[in-house]
This record gives sequence, C-alpha cells and structure tokens, in this order.
Amino acid sequence: MKNICWVLIISLISFSCKKNHEKVYTQPVTEKSTAIVTDTTHIDGIVLELINDNGKAELKINSEEYKLSGEIKIKPPCYFLRWEKNKVENFSYPDVGVKHTLVILGNMATEEDRKTFGAVESNNICGTGMQGILFKKDSIIVTNKTLTHSFVCADTGTDEKDFSGFAHD
Repeated sequence: MKNICWVLIISLISFSCKKNHEKVYTQPVTEKSTAIVTDTTHIDGIVLELINDNGKAELKINSEEYKLSGEIKIKPPCYFLRWEKNKVENFSYPDVGVKHTLVILGNMATEEDRKTFGAVESNNICGTGMQGILFKKDSIIVTNKTLTHSFVCADTGTDEKDFSGFAHD
C-alpha cells in the first residue's frame, strides 16, 4: 500500500510540473534582440502581435491551425488599424476566399507629414504606410503589396476600399 501511495504522489508531482507546450508560429525574432510588442489583437481566438525587433517589423501568431507567410515591409513601429471603440477593422471577402482582412499601419508620420495633412496638434498615432493581413483557408498572409504616401491614423482607420484592394490583389 505504501508503494502505491508513493507512485501516486510521484505521478501527481510530475504531471503538475509538466509545462504547457503551446506551439507558436512566428517569423523569427533574433536571440539578442530588444523586440518590443507594439500592438496586439485577437481574431477567431488567435493572438496576433506586431513586433518591432531592432527596426524590423514582424508578425507573431499563436496558431496550429494557420500557417504564416509573407513579411512586413513597412517600417515599425506598426499598429492594427482600428475604428469605433478601439475595435480592429476587419472585413471579409468570400468572393476571393478571404475570411478576415486586417490592415497594419507603419512608416510613422514625420512633423512635415503632420503639417501637410493638418494633424500637427493631434496625439493620434499616424503613418504613411499600410500593408494587409489576410486570413485564408489555413493560412495568414502578410500581403506583398503596400500602400505608401498616404496619411492614416491607427485609431481612425481607413476606407473599406483599401481593405478590398489588399484582399483582391
């Protein structure tokens, strides 16, 4: 009886010490980096993180269901475009098999950009570069296409036609 008790105790201890091995699929973040998460969102239970890794923008996801492809070409820090009540803008385009279309903002606006677009007094996070993120059947794709030379603020989003353009390109 003593032996059975010891086996049970040891088994319980070993199971309680077992680590959670959740797979994380990501574009690599270097070991010696000073990576900073600049924005995070949840889509269909998947956490997406935008990372500034020493001046290189990266997307990290926590999914076994989706594979990540593509790379962020706009300059960090990057942010998901949002609209009312801080909700990430998200459009679906079933005609091209896109379940979710998100747009990220980068290439932070300079003082000159803010003057040109009348946003000098604004505390909003604004930039001049956008890039799409598409959720398709079993993949999350960072689009190859970028839009630059426009002025967009993270918390006011952009017109739906930009989302459509990323999804249909």
